[in-house]
Amino acid sequence: MQSFTWSVFDRGPINRILDVVVSCQESHGKYELDDELVRFLRLIRWSNEAEWVCPVTTVTALLDLAAELWSAEMTGLMPPSFKEKVDRASGGSGQAEYLSTLAGVVRAADQGVSAELAELPLSQWELEVHFRRLRGFYAIWEDPGGYDTFEESVAAAIDSEHPFCAEYLGPLSAEAQRALVIHLQSPEAATDTARITPWANAEELTRLLSIINDHMRDAHRLDRP
Repeated sequence: MQSFTWSVFDRGPINRILDVVVSCQESHGKYELDDELVRFLRLIRWSNEAEWVCPVTTVTALLDLAAELWSAEMTGLMPPSFKEKVDRASGGSGQAEYLSTLAGVVRAADQGVSAELAELPLSQWELEVHFRRLRGFYAIWEDPGGYDTFEESVAAAIDSEHPFCAEYLGPLSAEAQRALVIHLQSPEAATDTARITPWANAEELTRLLSIINDHMRDAHRLDRP
């Protein structure tokens, strides 16, 4: 019978860590584990919500817990998919020691984590996480080409959510603002961002933010008739 506690292992942060590990191992040198772990940690550090819900210390503690369960031969508490992933990462032996060592590696990486994009550019998976709503906006409202102007596509997106659009537009504008800062600070990082949001240059992002701000200011005034 499936246990609800399985989600700690197959849907939580240590599952993401193992995805990173396996991806590096199977990339034939394309991805470096040290860099990808720093990216994982940077993702948490850049998000107040993520750091509040699941700080890095919790991630490493879960790796230690998995190692202890493996050592105690209590792997029945873990889902098969997680155990298979650990086997892939560890080479099929010494799983408990591997998990414990990985926890130490993550702790060490966290001590020297750098958020500088000039030193470590945004990866594809980072971009997909950071700009999930911008990607969705492009896929639904921009890419199909159903509107004559950019302003029309933004207006259609807003109208589709109004009057409950604050929940949609708030996070979208936050992503747009972050993308705009990246574009203005680093041409190289702007090129990376363009891989998932090809429309989002500095000019378009500024227009998007302006349209959203105008809508929220005008259509959601408390004194609006």
